[in-house]
Amino acid sequence: MRPLSVISLTSAALAGAAVAAPAPQESWGKAGVSLDQYRQDALECGLQGHYTDISKTEDAKEFVRASRQLDTMTTSTYAPNTTSAGGTGPVGTDTVDQMARYAANQQHVIQGVRPDERFRNIKKTLVLKTQQCLTQRGYSPFTLTGEQRRQLKHLKAGSDARRAYLYSLASNPAVLQSQRAAVQQ
Repeated sequence: MRPLSVISLTSAALAGAAVAAPAPQESWGKAGVSLDQYRQDALECGLQGHYTDISKTEDAKEFVRASRQLDTMTTSTYAPNTTSAGGTGPVGTDTVDQMARYAANQQHVIQGVRPDERFRNIKKTLVLKTQQCLTQRGYSPFTLTGEQRRQLKHLKAGSDARRAYLYSLASNPAVLQSQRAAVQQ
């Protein structure tokens, strides 16, 4: 994994695109931090978030439960038989009905787990771990202005120019003071 060029929630969540990256709304900074230390802290805190064990979260447990339920459905009598009773003829009406019930039952299980909500919750857990690491190291969030976001949109993700620009903002005490943002939880 390459070092993160910015300590931002958006950049940490999205791995290096080869084109201009979307400009994050917020970033993290620390007045007077050296570029080397900034990049090292970004890497270490990003990795802490990335490797956070989510297996004990309720969201992960629900995904496991739903996965097991789907596996059980696949191997149970609900799984459709795709041939006639003799195994060689066309699929009958009963089989089509059975396949429709099977698909409906699968969809019910999938909808019941609310995957979009679960993924958002898991992402929040990972981001929170990254934020805690940054806070412990003395970093604070700041909101990027519209002009700063426009500037970032023109800089290729992972480029030295983008890194330099973000670092110039993140280490500037005036930027950090005037654009201070609250840590979202």
